[in-house]
Amino acid sequence: MKGLKRTVIAAACMAAAMGAFSLAACTDFSAGADSVQLFSVAAADVGAAGIEADYFVAAEPAATTRANATGLKFAGDLQELYGAQGGYPQAVIVAKNELIESNPAFLSAFLSEVEANSEWLATASPDVVIEAVSSHLPPDTTPTFNAKNLTAQVIANCGINFVDAQTDKSRVTAFLEEMIAVDSASTVIPADGFFCGALGTASASSDVEIYMPDGAPALALAKLMAEENDFSQASVTYNVVPSESIASYVNGANPAADICVLPVNAAAKLLGNGEKYKMLGTVTNGNLYLLTADGEEITAENLSSLKGKRIGVINLANVPGLTLKIILNKFDIPFETLQ
Repeated sequence: MKGLKRTVIAAACMAAAMGAFSLAACTDFSAGADSVQLFSVAAADVGAAGIEADYFVAAEPAATTRANATGLKFAGDLQELYGAQGGYPQAVIVAKNELIESNPAFLSAFLSEVEANSEWLATASPDVVIEAVSSHLPPDTTPTFNAKNLTAQVIANCGINFVDAQTDKSRVTAFLEEMIAVDSASTVIPADGFFCGALGTASASSDVEIYMPDGAPALALAKLMAEENDFSQASVTYNVVPSESIASYVNGANPAADICVLPVNAAAKLLGNGEKYKMLGTVTNGNLYLLTADGEEITAENLSSLKGKRIGVINLANVPGLTLKIILNKFDIPFETLQ
């Protein structure tokens, strides 16, 4: 039987090499039945023919896109499985110290609009949201959101809710500690000075460049982009960029972003000393879901049923994979990362 399995895998890999399907199918899933077996997949691999997986983990809107394309069904919400009050903080918003010091009045008005964004999203037309985000993408960029994958339910699934830095300090710190427990290189614990305190009242003329990754983080500022800065006299430019490039806008001697939305672990690792930027607050609180073709729905009560199962994870090395590993750790469920 083992020889037959090797033959099947070899044939699959040969087909993959010829372009028949993803190389993700070539993983030799021989891990023990007592552990969850995790492997990395691209978004296009989720539910694709030839990918040997019992479940997939994907973020919205990719989760809905792949479910619609392949017939997969939603089988679990990682926000609910995480279980803590408020869930897990996924993306945070930071601002340059110079802006915090020179124009805190602008930031106070800005954050009031960010806080109001959740209520606005609950009633806004998906077409309005799509236009707000896509109109701020670089030219010739394919937007993450479109008329087929952005619905009111998908918006609700993205976990958009602003929590200010001081209120959320302990939750963010606890989540980062859990990340470090599953991958010591994934992030760091930020200094106290990273968390922005009370804002002053000084006002100044400002040209403000705001950057955010396309996808759920961009929804956190959709109201502001749709209304084109009606709340302030400052000159604000909104930039929605590919998620893989977002860190470049806060790096270097003179980083481009005055305000930036970043994954929580990246914000802590890149900026956690508080010397250039401070965290204003959390803006997204989980948009990760389990998908399956024929598996059972996964809840906290039956999470152990994932033992021996194969789970393909989009961005396994980053927030999606780290969050799943944290949840498995919470329930003392062993896991293996397959190469």
